[in-house]
Amino acid sequence: MTSPSVRLVVPYFGERPSYLPLVVRSMARNPDVDWLFLTDAAVPGAPPNVCVRVCDFGELARRFQRHFDFPISLEQPYKLCDFRPAFGEVFREELAGYEFWGHCDLDLVFGQIRQHLPPEAWKADKILIQGNFALYRNTPEAAGWFRHEIDGISYRQVLSTPQAMHFDEWAGIRYLLEDLGVPYWQDDVIFDLSFRRYRTRAEHPSGRDPRRYAWEDGEICEYRLEGGDIVRRTALLAHLQKRTMRAPGADVLAADRYWILANGFAVQKRVSRWAVRAARIPAGRELLSHYVRRVQRSGRRRAARRAAATG
Repeated sequence: MTSPSVRLVVPYFGERPSYLPLVVRSMARNPDVDWLFLTDAAVPGAPPNVCVRVCDFGELARRFQRHFDFPISLEQPYKLCDFRPAFGEVFREELAGYEFWGHCDLDLVFGQIRQHLPPEAWKADKILIQGNFALYRNTPEAAGWFRHEIDGISYRQVLSTPQAMHFDEWAGIRYLLEDLGVPYWQDDVIFDLSFRRYRTRAEHPSGRDPRRYAWEDGEICEYRLEGGDIVRRTALLAHLQKRTMRAPGADVLAADRYWILANGFAVQKRVSRWAVRAARIPAGRELLSHYVRRVQRSGRRRAARRAAATG
């Protein structure tokens, strides 16, 4: 069976991740997946499967507004996440001819995408629920799922509210799909690196011990020790959510294999038990600032919730 065609839409404006060249390089290693990158500046080294369209954020916001008969709230780029379920409608022309469309974040590095999406995934109309990577079958019905309303979830409220409502994932579209009876496929194929601790470890409960992550010739890998033995597994991508990373040096940019550290990247010279154990060592000049930023984010979220409750 021929693998379905895919195009991901990625609007991104403002300061980019310091490691964007690594993200783009990982996209290039997935030539059977296409991206539409809507942004406010050129993307050096963009491969043929990444179409870069330079545009103004205000121009894009006006395009979204034309699809709604009420005033939307799209003053800041971060709010674009809540509009992701509407991409199938808003970007209908750019997605014509593709069997699936989707969205993803840029604070990540891709592995081999299709390798981690088995045949049963492509039988579903929705593949994965999380916002950092998800796919929709490219049909008029799927493009309009976001307009379905249930008690407590309304696209009108979400798209007219300045605060991020996580409408593109578990707090929104998931409940709409379940109410509509839409079949979706979900599995543990993504390495979500926890931002609650400085050391690299998985977000899910089974991964609370520090682990070592790497990009190896196009694959994203996780290493851990089990009874003194090295255990390796791969995933669709590694999500570096909310981590501040140093820009990769020329050696990393040229390397076929590199480690993903707590605060940056380093060329992978060899895989050993000591190299995996090194993930347990909380060293780095960003250690204190990591926790300071975490406290600051928590304060901003509480302030936003208070403002929403009193507004």
